[in-house]
Amino acid sequence: MRKAFLNLFKIIPVISLIPITATSCGSERIVFANSESYMSDEVMQNLRIKHPNISFLPYETNEEIENKFAKYYDFAVPSTYELLNLKRNDQLAKIDWTKFNIKKEDGSIIRNGIDAISSNIFSETINTLITKLDKKYREEGYYSTNESILDYGIPYFLQSFSFAYKGKSIPELDAATNWETTFDLIDSYNPIDARFTPSKERRIAVVSDARSVYGICNSISYDGVNPPKDVETIEDFTNIYSNLGKHFKEGYTYFNTDSGQIISTLAKHYPHGASSAIAYNGDLLYAAEGGGTEDVTDPNEFHFCKFDKTLIALDMVVLNKKDQSNSIKFKKMHDIVNQLCLSGTSYGEDIRQKDGDEYKYDSMNNFSFVAYTSPLRKVCDYVMDDNDSFFADDVTEDSQTIKLLQRIYNIDPSEVSDINYIEENISSELVKSNMHWAFNIMKGKL
Repeated sequence: MRKAFLNLFKIIPVISLIPITATSCGSERIVFANSESYMSDEVMQNLRIKHPNISFLPYETNEEIENKFAKYYDFAVPSTYELLNLKRNDQLAKIDWTKFNIKKEDGSIIRNGIDAISSNIFSETINTLITKLDKKYREEGYYSTNESILDYGIPYFLQSFSFAYKGKSIPELDAATNWETTFDLIDSYNPIDARFTPSKERRIAVVSDARSVYGICNSISYDGVNPPKDVETIEDFTNIYSNLGKHFKEGYTYFNTDSGQIISTLAKHYPHGASSAIAYNGDLLYAAEGGGTEDVTDPNEFHFCKFDKTLIALDMVVLNKKDQSNSIKFKKMHDIVNQLCLSGTSYGEDIRQKDGDEYKYDSMNNFSFVAYTSPLRKVCDYVMDDNDSFFADDVTEDSQTIKLLQRIYNIDPSEVSDINYIEENISSELVKSNMHWAFNIMKGKL
């Protein structure tokens, strides 16, 4: 995940890695599994102070969660489709919202997931998305009509797969609202524009993730990011991936599984580094902020293309069902989730309040490090505040730059209105394998 390349040496002393042969769920040890660098090291330290028995264990993919959750993890942070897999396997604890003691405007506390939707602690975008997911998942029988996905997972961060480029603005590219138009335009600029002509330095950087890249290619041929039932073979997937591959000449595309490397090359000021990138909006945001190694970008030389429909990913914190029988441990686990994800959300609490150099609430400290789109209404209000934006701390009196960062950060409710753009599970291992084979074939040609 983002910032890994900048914080590796800070994170290693904080993370307690447990032997993979140990079983966490039957002991008092609490194991929080998460993607690497997807949590602030300061927040991890704060959690360790309150809960000395907590350990943090990194994983690389949602599929790794599925294989190890039952035996090794107390917490994990899956995307929604993997949450449903865990729910289908009866591995998720039902969250007791009363343990969070989050107060509403009338003084009462939030009691369950449905209550949380109406309580206004989450952004309008999250409420829109959760409402649509609940309708779909209830119809599919994942949970009852009086339950919500929020009864089994707490929203962590939201992401959208997006495109950015550097240098002089290209009005027609800025106006593009979908991937097909964007790819067509990029193809047409070669060799007219040096930024889109193959070279060692000026290339398009792409997060090397077969599923994410497939999603945007699929959206060109079909409605949504998930493969139709008749897309099964390597040839089928190769045809879909060609929606990207046919537009980019050999030597132009730079694939990397490490988003930190994507950030690093895009953060370099034009004409250095990659000329453009396909990545999640949070990574593009960090690149625009300088990626930790450069000054904040010039808004006249960094351009973000906002699409009407693109791949959307919602990650959620889940708890292992095996821990429910240990009431003391289960209470501690709720305390950890509250501190990490929901602190400062009670009515009247000021999530912007600072305690020295850090924020008072760890939900805000964690956001200030990860900086993906937060699910919390108060955080989003802070970021989008035109008079006192979160970004103003780093960008002094430069409203144009703040507007750019806000635009990259913000995911509107309209962007999550079609849940066909949320990834769904691919149940067949053969189909998954064929997708990855086709992806590697495409990469080999680029």
